[in-house]
Amino acid sequence: MGETKYTEYLNLDSINSKAFSELKANIQLLNADSEKKVIMIASAESSEGRSTTAAYLSLSLAKSGKKTILVDCDLKKPNIHNLFDLTNDKGLVNYLSGDVLAEKIIKTTRQKNLSILTSGTVILNYAELFVSSRFNEFITSLKKNFDYIIIDTPPINLGADVEALSKYTDGCVLVVKSGKTERESAKKAKEILQKVDANIIGVFLNKTN
Repeated sequence: MGETKYTEYLNLDSINSKAFSELKANIQLLNADSEKKVIMIASAESSEGRSTTAAYLSLSLAKSGKKTILVDCDLKKPNIHNLFDLTNDKGLVNYLSGDVLAEKIIKTTRQKNLSILTSGTVILNYAELFVSSRFNEFITSLKKNFDYIIIDTPPINLGADVEALSKYTDGCVLVVKSGKTERESAKKAKEILQKVDANIIGVFLNKTN
């Protein structure tokens, strides 16, 4: 596995530690059952800070001693590789397509306990990948090796990907951007999550004082 370092853009000292401590506490309560460890970070629309929230949460969990992997499942507009200054020529899509072994694409970071899996090459007909037995087997294998699997998803209101991904997750955090997210958009996103029985464990209000 390759090693990288996250950019100065992701600075743990600059985040709202109280907010992330509360979010971590909710996740750790969920994790009282050791089998519950897959957390989906979702948002109604794009540009609401979902990927950044997923990145900071993953860093925070790793910093607290939990072996964590952040998986970029936003195959429409992936961003995790940008936040961590990684290449994205090979990743999740390439593994699910059978082109590469998982150990070849999971990258470690200078933060102990944190690994990253970028999205990989974006393809047009990727929707079927999230309902494949290979993806199910992949999540099962990650559960054996990590304390937490954090999944960055595409925007809820822009497609059915989150509905497919929700069946693999134990909890969902809905990211809402203060002053940007429309009330009706957030309400629609929440209704979609409830319709697929996603376990909403918190709403993360982003860009507030």
